Amino acid sequence: MCPSTNCSKPATNGSCGMGNISNVNFGKRLHFMAPDALSILWPALLPAKPRIILASSGGADSLGALIWLHYQKQFGQISDVRVVSINHQIHPDSAEWSALAAAQAQHFGFKADIISVRLPQRSPEGHRSLEARARAARYAALRDYLAREKTGAVLVTAHHLSDQVETFLLAALRGSSLAGLAAMPALAPFGAGWHWRPFIQTPAVALQALAQGASMPYVVDPSNFDTRFDRNFLRHNILPLLQARFPHALEGLGHTAEQASHDWTMLTELAGQDSGAPWGDTLALTTLASLSSARQANLIRGWVKAQGALMPPKTKLNEFMRQCHTAHPAQRPTLRWGDWAITRYRQHLYWRTPVYEAGFEPVLWVDKRQPCLINANLALTLTRAEANDPLALDERWLSHPWRIRPRAPQDHLNNSARQPTQDLKHWFQQNNMPPWLRASVMMLEINHQLAGMVGLITQDYYQAKAQPGWRITIKKIENSD
Repeated sequence: MCPSTNCSKPATNGSCGMGNISNVNFGKRLHFMAPDALSILWPALLPAKPRIILASSGGADSLGALIWLHYQKQFGQISDVRVVSINHQIHPDSAEWSALAAAQAQHFGFKADIISVRLPQRSPEGHRSLEARARAARYAALRDYLAREKTGAVLVTAHHLSDQVETFLLAALRGSSLAGLAAMPALAPFGAGWHWRPFIQTPAVALQALAQGASMPYVVDPSNFDTRFDRNFLRHNILPLLQARFPHALEGLGHTAEQASHDWTMLTELAGQDSGAPWGDTLALTTLASLSSARQANLIRGWVKAQGALMPPKTKLNEFMRQCHTAHPAQRPTLRWGDWAITRYRQHLYWRTPVYEAGFEPVLWVDKRQPCLINANLALTLTRAEANDPLALDERWLSHPWRIRPRAPQDHLNNSARQPTQDLKHWFQQNNMPPWLRASVMMLEINHQLAGMVGLITQDYYQAKAQPGWRITIKKIENSD
């Protein structure tokens, strides 16, 4: 047993003893690993000598990745490495595990940060399992961390071939489309930077061999052996059987996932071409009508993906599309699933996020440096805006009293000194604002005078005009337990 790692299963091959890391034979280990992403993805898509943020659990895979990055740093491939360990606060020893991950990083001379998170009630996809909630909290924290770096840093995770195959099989068992079968991409945009999985086609034993050869302690999380979790069931019960019968099963399934990723990328590009315009919150029914049924479905998948949502159930989507083609023009068929909805209105499909349509009570925004809480789901924040942004407020108004309220029948606005004021009903009609959004618009008052409609109009007198200013942004509040 290895007391410093708080593990319930023994770590073997000397991994519990702190040894001299300089004795590791990097060349031999790396020849065994030979991750394709190093030669294929890095030169084409990543900046030269990037700063690496390694997300580490302190386990064998993370330690192996840390050693490999240390090697890359020595040979000038990367400029710096920083380790981030996410403490999910699930296991009693999770704080000690994060501390061990930080100690591993510091042993190589790398800085380390520990971030404690609270799990949301459900994942953005609507899943309530512990795994999904922990993953959502982890990636939200990592995305925020990269945003604070402001240097185009590259997030690296130690996902390996077995992880990829498990993800592929879980998707296949759910009956997923190519998007699910594509599993985890080797490289993808992530927040303000990139998420790189250099070991996604590398056997797990390669990373583990590096960790064990280093003679350093590492975490063995007992939950990884709990076969009540689907992923662990595949890892411990199914994959060994497949490999015993088909020795190259992991490589074959990994290549299938890679091919699915390529095919999904092509279909996504085709959807973008079929849309005929940059993705927005509407989709013209005339555009759909000109396509075959297969390309209609693909266009809708691309549109839904562009909104950052999961696909609706196939049966619900088929029924909704039937209603869109047969319902009376005055009707507004609506498809609802998860946190999202799509409504047909005036020969267009409109993307809806019901949380943005909730009502609210008037609220004073006193400290502009802090978010303004509108209701349980929404808050307003201020962000810097470029000159000539028609929605930007002049900085001189920040020190004045602000009030956010629902619209009133007598409200009139204009966003140009050359245009007369107009009542909101006329403005809504002129700008084709759907009826379901009109009741939830937020009116901004400054010094008890109407200054604008948040996110839609800033009256001419309050605009920053040729100077940089401040724009009000509506943010969704991520609720946690």
